[in-house]
Amino acid sequence: MMTEPAAAERPLEPERRRAARRRERSALLRTAVVVAAVVLFLNRFVLNLSIVEGDSMRPTLHPGDWLLVSRLAGDALPIRLNDVVILQDPRPEDGSPGYLVKRVVGLPGDLVELREGKLLRNGLPVAELYADPVPALENFQPVQVEPGHYFVLGDNRQWRASRDSRTFGAVDESDITGRAELLLWPFVHAGRL
Repeated sequence: MMTEPAAAERPLEPERRRAARRRERSALLRTAVVVAAVVLFLNRFVLNLSIVEGDSMRPTLHPGDWLLVSRLAGDALPIRLNDVVILQDPRPEDGSPGYLVKRVVGLPGDLVELREGKLLRNGLPVAELYADPVPALENFQPVQVEPGHYFVLGDNRQWRASRDSRTFGAVDESDITGRAELLLWPFVHAGRL
């Protein structure tokens, strides 16, 4: 035969449920705060999603492409030849800070030039399989890249298609904010850069 719980025990059960719900909500809130802090930290200092605007990196990148960008800098993320980097626009056209996507074609100490549309580094022609197949027949006098600077070009070399080191000179390493690691979207072109 079942006995009914004592009257003093009955009010405790709803109180226990309320306390358990408060603990669950508190734990959920703490988890949400930690997740938000981790996401903000990763976005600010480690990884970032960037969306391409403009045609300066065609045929490699197109407007609307999504890039996963590694934001680590210095020795943790050395800049190498052919890296696709995100940099602060050294000379924004409208005066507001902006970012550019460019390819590193010259390292500190390199001698970089364009001769009849062909890139030369340290006097030797560079095979640019990524660049626009119809290069602009332009000449750019040899430039010695200073220590702590990088020479960057857009893959689209048509006249005025890309504002890059031909326009504003070699870029200070501190202006490079990250390296594009992966093309995420569109999926049909997804992969490492």
